[in-house]
Amino acid sequence: MGTYNHKQIISDYANGNITAEMATGHSLQHIDKLYEAQTAANLSRYELRGRIDILEKTVNALQDKVNRLTALIEKFLPKHKRKSSGKG
Repeated sequence: MGTYNHKQIISDYANGNITAEMATGHSLQHIDKLYEAQTAANLSRYELRGRIDILEKTVNALQDKVNRLTALIEKFLPKHKRKSSGKG
């Protein structure tokens, strides 16, 4: 079902090219299409939000691992520096 542009509907009604009933019918079709588009956009937004939540959890888990590895490296790095400085 195609819909007329909302501005064209108003113009046609104002110029007497269509009746009030026709303008109302076209307007209702246009409103229905807007609701369909809004529903699709909302579903996409919810899906994206879910993906973002998963990515945030993944990033947080990776940051925790980086923090643990950094702490481990810092724990052993001073020992390595002492050994290499004693040889020189």
